[in-house]
Amino acid sequence: MDPNVRATLLEMNRKRGKFRTEALKRSHEKVKKELTGKLKLKKVWKTINSVVPNPSCSMQCTSSFLHELFPFWGIMRKYSIRRFLLSDFLAGLTVAIVHIPQGMAYGLLAELPPVYGLYSSFLPVLTYFFFGSSKHISMGTFAVTSLMIGSVVQEGIERYEAMHAGAVAANSSAGEVWDVINVTQTTIYSTNASGDSVRIPQDSGGNAEAGAFSELDQMKIAYAMSATFVVGVFQLLMGVFRLGFLASFLSDPLISGFTTGAAVHVFSSQVHHLFGVYVHPYHGPLRLIYFYRDFFNNIHTINPVTATASVTCIFILILIKEGVNYNPSCQRDLPAPIPIELIVVIAATVISYYTKINEEFQVDVVGMIPRGLPPASIHNLRFVGETFADGLIMGFVAFTISYAMAKILAEKHDYPVNTNQELVANGMCNFLGSFFSCFCSAASLSRSLVQDNAGGCTQMVGIFSSFVLLIVLLYIGPMFSSLPNCILACIVIVTLKGMFKQFNQMRVLWRLCRRDFAVWFVTFVATVVLDVALGLLVGVIFALYFIVRNSQKPHACILGRVPGTSTYKDMKRNRQVYELPGIKIFRFESSLYFANAEQFRDRLYERTGLNPRKLKGKKQRALYKALLQRKREQELAEVEERHIKSKSKKDKKELERQKNAIEIEIEDEIPEELTDEHKNLLIEQKNEIVDLFSKAWIPPIHTLVIDCSVIDYVDTSAVKILAQIVNEYKDVGIKVFLAGLREDGRNILKKADFYHEVEYNCLYYTVHEAVVISQEIHAHLVTSDPKYLQMVKREFGDTSSFTNLTTVGESSEEVDMTTQV
Repeated sequence: MDPNVRATLLEMNRKRGKFRTEALKRSHEKVKKELTGKLKLKKVWKTINSVVPNPSCSMQCTSSFLHELFPFWGIMRKYSIRRFLLSDFLAGLTVAIVHIPQGMAYGLLAELPPVYGLYSSFLPVLTYFFFGSSKHISMGTFAVTSLMIGSVVQEGIERYEAMHAGAVAANSSAGEVWDVINVTQTTIYSTNASGDSVRIPQDSGGNAEAGAFSELDQMKIAYAMSATFVVGVFQLLMGVFRLGFLASFLSDPLISGFTTGAAVHVFSSQVHHLFGVYVHPYHGPLRLIYFYRDFFNNIHTINPVTATASVTCIFILILIKEGVNYNPSCQRDLPAPIPIELIVVIAATVISYYTKINEEFQVDVVGMIPRGLPPASIHNLRFVGETFADGLIMGFVAFTISYAMAKILAEKHDYPVNTNQELVANGMCNFLGSFFSCFCSAASLSRSLVQDNAGGCTQMVGIFSSFVLLIVLLYIGPMFSSLPNCILACIVIVTLKGMFKQFNQMRVLWRLCRRDFAVWFVTFVATVVLDVALGLLVGVIFALYFIVRNSQKPHACILGRVPGTSTYKDMKRNRQVYELPGIKIFRFESSLYFANAEQFRDRLYERTGLNPRKLKGKKQRALYKALLQRKREQELAEVEERHIKSKSKKDKKELERQKNAIEIEIEDEIPEELTDEHKNLLIEQKNEIVDLFSKAWIPPIHTLVIDCSVIDYVDTSAVKILAQIVNEYKDVGIKVFLAGLREDGRNILKKADFYHEVEYNCLYYTVHEAVVISQEIHAHLVTSDPKYLQMVKREFGDTSSFTNLTTVGESSEEVDMTTQV
């Protein structure tokens, strides 16, 4: 490029930077008008309007609110019967077929009668149709939430039995207490002569038509419904107050590690059903260790018929699912997946009924299933206080899992999902469900994928699915009373395959991001070893630790210039960049606030190698040395004057000896750290210091540019630190420029009176503009610093045009740059 053209471009850069800097300064010099009472009132009203944009309730506002609250209305208005109806009907029928066995199995997992799983597969699905914004997720029972409900139920029953035992103990012997506790059980375990636990089958004592359950079952139902009520209210409040963004704090590795750990608990909770071995339930940390200890101690009490049925069922389920339904070569020939779970349930029920497997071989069966729908009741909500804490955790987990699934399917089909509306929808499902005997519901990963693969297009799938479940509850439900519990346990365990496949993520996370791997692993181990709720809490705290740690110690670096461009990059990561002589460019890649403001200052000092406090000490020592030097020069002048007339060699040697002695005295009189006496001397000699400053102290660099382009937020604590940094460097002769600070950050600086302590000309829009201005201010370095000349030659190929440019001063004619900006 022609040298004159390069010089012109440099001049334009200088003018543009100057113009923008002055414009930036003018934007912060707006005169504050004195507000009268009327103006203050207008300002308050304007603030209210900014929070509540339209206090009036127009027809358009009401319509918009209702459309947001009931998304189904907008979907139904655009519903194409010809395009969607058949697909939705077939998908609804397919999902309902999956709902029936899964609902009963997850009802058993929740420590409730299996029919409550069918209730939870009906009403929540119907409710989500009206309030949900996702077109493809399948609400209802889910393994993790069912397990958490089961834990709440077991803990509640243990508290109830302990209180009941304490009350009876006052009037009964210890043996009578055990009889009183066990009399409420539908299944009692006693001890035989050898000390082994033996199952004693009992009649459930309920009338199928009346829907009666034992006292123990009623207590379990009350605890489950109370926890579900808390879940619903919590999710509704989060939706009303627009707190859906909190779900973002649960990262994908955290959710994956948690659900995998919960799957281990789900698997363990079904093991004793698979083999017919009684194991006393445990709760809290190390529960799985105690469980498996007791399980293997009682393994000799295994029921051979139960174990045989379980192994056969698992083999059939895996064979059909993996060999047919998930086999690409078979999928092309099948119009829909084979409903193997429903087939196994029907076959097992028929075999159990005709062989009387419960009576002949002591195999546990589902038992009584009431006909019809349960009536609304608030009597089951009497344990809300006891289940409050568990309900909050469960509500957050249930929503996070549901929203994660909704987001995945929404991205696949290219439509939006409203986070806060999903909170409202989940909350309504659980809030209404708690009055109608439905335990905590969430989106099932497996059923949602089945619905999507079956061709479901809209929420109408839920309507058709609920209709099938209604028929089952009204007419078919009691026929499943002979179904063995081990068959439901097999369905649960085979369904967990998808969750256990998440172990494959460990290898991927280890290769991509060790931090995400640590979050996954810690959450998984904590969930398995401690408990489901505690594991989630540990995982969240561990993930938040990384967030805080990253904000405390973000990446900070020194930038260098890419040759031939106005781009600046990290010098450690880019070998082709070079550092500009006399200029340090520092970048801090995080928001700047009270928690990391001190870290920002320390990292700045560390990366630049320029601690202004240490430089200030060096400066004072240099000035003190200059004062001593001047004093000794005066003494030397006197010595020379006394010996000026002497020509002898002896006098010259004496003069040289006195000079050397004076130099040694200067070095000896300068301490490592100046005392107050030395500093007072510097203050007294202030006028002389000003004269000596340019000669006695030259700072290592002349400009420090702080790249603020990646700083999203600045608070008042950070403003104080910035002002302190600018002034400290100013005291040692180093200018500090803030480049690329965003509008919000500049407003904070203005409101915090940053410019009362710091000059306006420290702000620039870009790093390159700050560099250009700095080079203009210190243009004399072009002719005095060989390194600077070498840099300019490497940058522009020739130094003549740049040298000529440095002669352009403030006296040159200013160019109107308005059209160029």
